[in-house]
Amino acid sequence: MTSTCPVDPKSNDEATPRKDSGFEFRFGPRASSIDSFAESVGHSDELSPAALEQLFSCSGGRSRIADTLVRARVNAGIPLTDDDPDRIDAMLSSSLTPEIEGTNRESGALYLLTLFAWAPRITSAMVDLIHAAFAAAEVAPSAGASPEGLTSLLIDEGLLTVPTDTEKVFTVPPLIRMLMRRIVTCGSDTADRSPREALGAAVSDSIGRQRSDRREGLTEVVELVMELRDWHVLERAWVRRSVNVFIDVPSAIEAYLSVPEEVLAQNPTLTLARSAARRIDSTRTRLGTDDMAALVAATDFASIVLPEMHGLLSAETECRLTADEVTVVTMLEARTHRLNRENEAALNVIDVGRERLRHLGAGEPGPSLMLQAELNLEHGRNLVVAGRFPEAMRVLQRVVQFAEIYAPNSPHPLLAGLVETALAGMGHGHGSDMDRNLERAREDARRFGMAALPDEYTALCIELMRSLDRLDLDAAGQIHIALDQAKPAQFLGPIPHVLRSLCFVYEGRASAAAKLLVESPQVQLLPTTGVPSSRFSAIVNIVGFVLAAAGEGKALQDLAGRMSPQSPGYSVVKARQAFVFGKHDPLWTATGQVLAGDEGPRLKSSAMALRADILHHEGRSAEALEAFVDMLDYCAITASVLAVTQLSKSAREVLIPASADFSEWVAVARSFNSAEITSAVLQKRLLELPETSPVSPDFQTDLTPTEQSLLFAIDSSKSIAQIAREFGVVPGTLKNRLSALYRKLGVRSRAEAVAYAHRAQQR
Repeated sequence: MTSTCPVDPKSNDEATPRKDSGFEFRFGPRASSIDSFAESVGHSDELSPAALEQLFSCSGGRSRIADTLVRARVNAGIPLTDDDPDRIDAMLSSSLTPEIEGTNRESGALYLLTLFAWAPRITSAMVDLIHAAFAAAEVAPSAGASPEGLTSLLIDEGLLTVPTDTEKVFTVPPLIRMLMRRIVTCGSDTADRSPREALGAAVSDSIGRQRSDRREGLTEVVELVMELRDWHVLERAWVRRSVNVFIDVPSAIEAYLSVPEEVLAQNPTLTLARSAARRIDSTRTRLGTDDMAALVAATDFASIVLPEMHGLLSAETECRLTADEVTVVTMLEARTHRLNRENEAALNVIDVGRERLRHLGAGEPGPSLMLQAELNLEHGRNLVVAGRFPEAMRVLQRVVQFAEIYAPNSPHPLLAGLVETALAGMGHGHGSDMDRNLERAREDARRFGMAALPDEYTALCIELMRSLDRLDLDAAGQIHIALDQAKPAQFLGPIPHVLRSLCFVYEGRASAAAKLLVESPQVQLLPTTGVPSSRFSAIVNIVGFVLAAAGEGKALQDLAGRMSPQSPGYSVVKARQAFVFGKHDPLWTATGQVLAGDEGPRLKSSAMALRADILHHEGRSAEALEAFVDMLDYCAITASVLAVTQLSKSAREVLIPASADFSEWVAVARSFNSAEITSAVLQKRLLELPETSPVSPDFQTDLTPTEQSLLFAIDSSKSIAQIAREFGVVPGTLKNRLSALYRKLGVRSRAEAVAYAHRAQQR
C-alpha cells in the first residue's frame, strides 16, 4: 500500500471532537492522529511505526477499516505488513462495503467518490470526465449538489486527498478505493444510472466529441476503460478514430488485446480492432521500437482479413447487425475477395452492404463517418483493380475530403486516401493530380513524424511511373533500388514488372523487357472474360508497346486475341497490332474508337502517336505533324511524354524538331510543375532515346489474321502436329492451310515462308 498522507501523521495532539456524519456510519470514525488511530486498531503494537503510518494513510484514518483488515490478517496467519492487493481486498469484510441510497448530500458525495475510485489516475482531464459522469448519472436534485462542492466535502472527510509533487490532482486512499469499487448499483432514488454506467456514458461522449487535433486525456480514458472493462467504450473509440487510436494512446494496444473472447464473438468491430492491435504489436516486437508513428507506417492494416466474419452480411435473420457492424463486415468481406483476386465478388459485396445500410430500421443510427470512409477506401481500391478509374477517383476523393474535414491531424485515412487516389490517376492519366496527391501524402507523413508512407511500395510504384512519364531515367534507377528494399503492402498485379519492363525499353533492352513480361508469373493480365478481368487499361497499353518495341508480333497478336472487345485498352492494342503489320485502315478504325471513347487521355495520346507514326512512314509529312501536335495536347493533360516515346526513332527525329517551337511543348513541360523540366529538356531526352518502335512491316500480300498467326507459328521449332493441336485441327487440315498460304506468298516451303516474313519485317 502506498502512503497518500490524508492528514499530518506527525501530529500527536488529540483531534477536536468532530460532528458525526453519514460517512462515519459507513466507514467508522476518522482518527486525526497516529496515536488515536493506534488505540483503535487491534495489534497495533505489533506494527512498526512506518507500517502503522502506512496503514493510517491507506485507510484515510478510518480505524474501523484498518482494524478489520489487521484482525483478518492475524486470523489468517498472514504477516501484518502483507501488501498484496488481491489479499487485502479479500480480507476487507463485506460489511464494510458502503451502500449508496437515499437523497441526502452524503449519498451524492459517496456516488461521486465511487466515480473517483474507478480512475487509475485522477488528473485534470479525469476530474472533468468524472464531473461529466456525475451529470450523466442524473443524481437526485437533493443529493446532487455541484460536483465541486461534493469534492470539497470528500476532501474534508479525508476520503479524497491532495497529493504533493505529482501530476495527480487527487487520490483516493487505497483501502477506500477498494471498498468503493465494490459498488455496482445504487438506490433508484439516488441516481438513474449506476456509477459504472455513468462513467461509460461520459467516456463514450468524450470520445465522440474529441477533436481530431486534441489528444489530452485520452490516455486516462483508456486506462479507465481497462479498469471498468467497459468494452463498448473501446468500440466507440475504434469507430471514431480507427488505427489513429494507437498514435493517440499507445496503451490502446494492450487495451484491445485485453478484450475477452466472449465479447469478441458478438462484436465484429472489436474483432477487427483487436486484430489491428495484434498486427501493430507484432510490428513493435519486430522493429523493437515504441515510436508509434513509425509503427503505424510499418504495419499493414489494409490486409487484415477475418474468416470468422465471413457470411455475417447475408445472415440477416440469424444475426442482427448495427450500421457500424454492417459497414465493418462489408469492408472485411470485400477485402477478402480482393486479396483472393475475386474483384467482381468484392464489388458485389460492397453493393449488398450499401443496400443493407440504406434499409436500416427507422430511427437506427447510421454508420460512423470513419467507418464510412474506410468502406469507401476499400471500394476505391476494388474499382482501381477493376480498371474503373473515373469511379475510383470519385469514391477515393470522398475519403480524402472526410480526412481533411474530420481527421486532418491523423494519418488515417488521409495518407491511404491520397496514395490510392494517385494510383487511380495512374490508370486514367491525370499526371498532375498524381503528383499533387503523392507530394501531399509525403508532406503529411513527415508532419505526422513518419519517415515513410504506410504503403510505401505503392507510392514508389507511382513515383516510378511519374519518372518514366518525364523520361527521367536517373530518378527511375534510384526508385528501383528503393522498390527492391520496400515491402509490398497490397497486391498491385503486374504494375511493378510492367514498369520495370518499360525502363528496359528506354535503356535499349527491349528484348529483356519482353522476356520479363512473357515469362514472369507475376504478369497475369491477359484478359479472357471481359471488362472485370481487364486490370489496367493504361498498363495493358504499356505491355503492348513493350511487345511491339521488342518485335514480339506474335505475343502482341496473342494479347489482342485474348482480350474482349469490351475490355479497356482493347482498341489501342488492336491499333498497335495494325501498326506492326502496316495496316493503315484497321489502325485508323481502332484509334478512332479510342479517341471517341472515355478511356482517358493516356490511351488517347498513344492512339494519336500511332496515327502520327504510320502517317510518317507513309510519307504524309504534314498530316503526321498535325497528328503529332494533337498528341502533344493529350500529353499536356496527362503530364507525360510516354506517347512520344512510342514513336519510331525516325519519326521522332523528324517530328520533334519540326514542332520544337510550338506552344504545345511549353504546355507539356509546364504540366510537370517543375522549373527543371523545360520543353528543351524533354525534347533532348526524347531524341536521345533508343529505337522503341521497329519500322512497320509492309506485307505485299494482304494476309488475314488467321494467316498471320499461322505464319508466326511456323517460325518456330514446333512440329506440324504441335501447331495443329494449337489451332485445333488435324495435321492434314493444317498442311492444306499451309499449302494455300505458300501459294499466296509465292513460296514453296516452310523455310521460304519464314524467310519471306523476316524480309518483310526488315523493310
